Amino acid sequence: MDNQKNTKSSRGAIAAGLFIALYLVIFVIIGVICMPIAVLFLLMPELLAFFAAPIYHTMLTKAPGWISIFLAAVIPSLVLIATGHIPIAPLVSVPAGLIAVLLSKKGQYKSFKWNTISHMVFSLNVFGGFLPIWFMREYFFQRTLKGGMSQAFVDTVRLLTPWWGLLVMMIATALCSLLGSLFTKKVLHKRLEKAGIV
Repeated sequence: MDNQKNTKSSRGAIAAGLFIALYLVIFVIIGVICMPIAVLFLLMPELLAFFAAPIYHTMLTKAPGWISIFLAAVIPSLVLIATGHIPIAPLVSVPAGLIAVLLSKKGQYKSFKWNTISHMVFSLNVFGGFLPIWFMREYFFQRTLKGGMSQAFVDTVRLLTPWWGLLVMMIATALCSLLGSLFTKKVLHKRLEKAGIV
């Protein structure tokens, strides 16, 4: 009995690691594509929310539990710090990860509705990298220029980020997450049903 339990735990850990790695790959690919272009830079959270939804829901069929959700939320913020971004990202990713865990847990990780709401909150995990645009504005733009981005990039981002822009980005990210979840249900409904996700 213990051997079976240990085997199941090991498989769960491997599955969690795999899906977290897949999420990080999507995160990096979208970042590399979007970063050089100001408009796409501001669409990064929305695109990630949509394209990562299938990974998130599939992860919860293979490795349900708080560890996979929390680590997937927090690790990208550590990547941002490691690549030279302003080190406040965990101030957003940690609470986003914890709230996402609580929401999925409310449905015992088996409710598509609660997992969808969980992913909507989870998708805000990357906003720690964007908050400086509004709350450390001049410092952010100076640092961006020193980091090698062009004046045109900085001017465009400044133009596209009025004071209410953060709220718009957050709402758009939540909506893209919802669309990604609905797309996931349509494409992977048999797999979700087989895993007991209702």
